[in-house]
Amino acid sequence: MRTLSPSRYECVFFDFDGVIADSVDAKIMAFGELYREFGPAVRAAVMAYQRAVPGETRFDKIPKFHRELLGITLSPAEITHWCDRLSDIVLDEVVASPLLPDVPEILTLLRDQGVPAHIVSGTPHDELQVIVDRKGLRAFFASARGAPQKKHVIVEDILAAEGLARDRCLFVGDAMTDHDCARACGLDFLGRIDRGRNPFPDGTLVVERLGEVFLPQREARRAA
Repeated sequence: MRTLSPSRYECVFFDFDGVIADSVDAKIMAFGELYREFGPAVRAAVMAYQRAVPGETRFDKIPKFHRELLGITLSPAEITHWCDRLSDIVLDEVVASPLLPDVPEILTLLRDQGVPAHIVSGTPHDELQVIVDRKGLRAFFASARGAPQKKHVIVEDILAAEGLARDRCLFVGDAMTDHDCARACGLDFLGRIDRGRNPFPDGTLVVERLGEVFLPQREARRAA
């Protein structure tokens, strides 16, 4: 297994759902519940899209679902209303979702090594703050930022503000939106995959457990 040393990087950017927290299924079920009133076919289509494109923000998905599945064009106020409805459904479920294996050790290691970590998520910004605080994660991250800002905009802002070298930064994500963000910003990328499902281009470094890359000595002891 190819390894990445925390000392190689000045900064690590993390997506949240499916990377820090095991909350991908909670998001899929929440989108399904949001569209339950429109019947099983619409609900199934929404859930299938959420499963296939987890990293796209709800500010983009909800108008798309209404337009393409229901023939309804939402106003900005209506988009906000539907996004708020989704937040009401999903917030407690995401807070209750466990951290993924190895994440507590990795975050502690980065903090102890003085490597700042940032969350860059498609979750609405204010909702993300509640989640990070209620899960007790605030001390591990220099910042946690979310939608409606696009991920590459957030990353570029942090790179400029902190004077970071792009070739000394890593983005860890589980979706093509994360991969595309890293590529657009000139960062190294590590893909976290679930149960062998790999959405990334050939040659992308991927793992199911982040400890395989971040904690190689422990993994070597475990394999011995």
